[in-house]
Amino acid sequence: MKKGLIFLGGFVAGILATILVAYFITIANKPNDGGLVGLTLFPEKGECITTTLKNKSCEIKIFQVLAPNAALGNIKYYTDEKRFGGKTYRNYDILNDVVVLLINYDNKTYYDDQKIDISNKCARQIGTYQYTTKSEFEKTVPAIVIE
Repeated sequence: MKKGLIFLGGFVAGILATILVAYFITIANKPNDGGLVGLTLFPEKGECITTTLKNKSCEIKIFQVLAPNAALGNIKYYTDEKRFGGKTYRNYDILNDVVVLLINYDNKTYYDDQKIDISNKCARQIGTYQYTTKSEFEKTVPAIVIE
């Protein structure tokens, strides 16, 4: 009888230890900071990425949605010029493109090819995001919020 109770106690302790170890492994493998693997948030907010330049407008064009409130996009700068006849033309400045991870904590969702005007707004860096491209290149881009 005593040996049976010792065996049963050891068996239950082994099961509990296995469940406890599995729980800690699950917690260790969870993505940190917002549920995206590769996202690292800074303890404090960072600087604003320049969105306002003389005679320039700025927008983010979403090219891949990662989560309902997070998407990869390009910050694109345009120079607005008035030409003959008073028409305004937008010249795209391809040299200053910046890829960013746009995060929204207000439950706003994003969609592919969405254009978001951020002229005269602050695109504040709150962290970095690391991902692998289809071409197997490792990329690190700023994670931002629009304020």
